[in-house]
Amino acid sequence: MPSASPDFMALLRALADHQAHFIVVGGVSAVLHGAPVTTFDLDVVHSRTPENVSRLLAALDDMDAYYRGRGEKRFRPSRDYLTTNA
Repeated sequence: MPSASPDFMALLRALADHQAHFIVVGGVSAVLHGAPVTTFDLDVVHSRTPENVSRLLAALDDMDAYYRGRGEKRFRPSRDYLTTNA
C-alpha cells in the first residue's frame, strides 16, 4: 500500500498547465462527485490527437511518470502506447 496519498489536484493541475485535453474517470471522478471512496490512482481518458499526445507526454515527463507493477524497471509512457486503441 502507498505510504502517502497522491496529490490528485497537483496531478490535474500539471495536466491542465500543459493544456492536455482529458476527462477524469474512475475513483477520483467518483470522489469529485461526492462519493465516500478512497483511491490511490488517477484514471483519465485523453484525446489522441497528435498535438494533445505531445502535451500529455510533456506533462507526464515533468511528473517523472512511469508504469507501475514492472518491478525495478521504470517504463516511461510512449507516443505509440498513448495513441493505440488498446
